Amino acid sequence: KGEKLSDFQGIPYHLVFDVKFDLRKKARLVAGGNKTTPPKEDLYSGVVDLMSVRIGHIIAAANGLTVCADDIGNAFLYGKTNEKVYVVAGPEFDKHEGKRMIVDRSLYGLKSSAARFHEHLSVKLRNLGFRPSKADPDLWLRKTNGYYEYIARFVDDVIAFSKDPMAIMKDLEKNYVMKGVGKPLYYLGGDVVELNDPW
Repeated sequence: KGEKLSDFQGIPYHLVFDVKFDLRKKARLVAGGNKTTPPKEDLYSGVVDLMSVRIGHIIAAANGLTVCADDIGNAFLYGKTNEKVYVVAGPEFDKHEGKRMIVDRSLYGLKSSAARFHEHLSVKLRNLGFRPSKADPDLWLRKTNGYYEYIARFVDDVIAFSKDPMAIMKDLEKNYVMKGVGKPLYYLGGDVVELNDPW
């Protein structure tokens, strides 16, 4: 109420339903960002290079670090959108059906949502004492107790290399819903296998 909607662009939205490979059901509200004018700010989220992740595994093995990975749930909703858009609520909004609703969060489907989440996570990592490496800006490190800890991110998939990676995940859990926290068996399209001594 009270907002001047002439400053905002009306966009459609739709619901996407999916069944995951493990038979979990998923539903997501997706904004029709394809109907918006491209924003002037950065639209993309940087991602860690696969070689940086491989090097992280080598560093971990050489220095006795443990590896832990997770997926940040509903990642894009943590960022605030700079895009000035609104939707008209459908029947799924119950008593609010027909009302015009300004989009405040970076919904899936908006052009700048990935970049807004990238910024949000960057602030949180800096607050935890991590800094981006010079070789790869999505491989972060911090010195602690005489050694370096590393965290790599691929949009909302995070992997940590540390003597206590669960402590890093617990710190992230203070700000995010974390899913699948634990030793990675699969990361960025590849199996993670610990080789035995003869290798």
